[in-house]
Amino acid sequence: MSSARKMGWALVAGGLGLAALVLAVAFGAASARASTKIAGAPAKIADPSAVDAIHFDHTIHVGKYGMQCLDCHVYATESTVAGLPPVAKCMGCHKFVDKEKPGVQALATLWREGKAPVWQRVYSVPDYVYFSHEVHLAAKVQCQSCHGDVGSMHTVRRVTSLSMGFCLRCHEARHAPVACIACHK
Repeated sequence: MSSARKMGWALVAGGLGLAALVLAVAFGAASARASTKIAGAPAKIADPSAVDAIHFDHTIHVGKYGMQCLDCHVYATESTVAGLPPVAKCMGCHKFVDKEKPGVQALATLWREGKAPVWQRVYSVPDYVYFSHEVHLAAKVQCQSCHGDVGSMHTVRRVTSLSMGFCLRCHEARHAPVACIACHK
């Protein structure tokens, strides 16, 4: 093979290598951004002054009627995320209860249109932290330990930082694992 032909193949191979590198970086960055999202949840943390499309008042549902966290957040016992109920679950009651209220009417409209409300995300942990509601509930950690007395909140707000220090203090108090690998990917 002539030296010119070898040089041509070297340039092609080098170009393919560079293209592969560029694609790997681009897909890696996209993958990193995508992995920080939880399916069905907005990517940003809630602005405490933000108002949801449908206002959900925990003081009524939890405080007044005594609904439990797991009544709506049904995935918490089986998953890393607690999840949010489908609109159909809400409409199970609201087809009959408070259907004249504007918020319930807006919810019913979403239900008829097959849409879900847009909720403001309140809590999130960095992508490199592994957190499972399932593990914490199995260890008998109460939701209020991290989320506060949600039943007294008209609008849910952050009451804990979920910082590494916050979590470590709780783990130490409960004699739970404190090794880095317990929470960090």
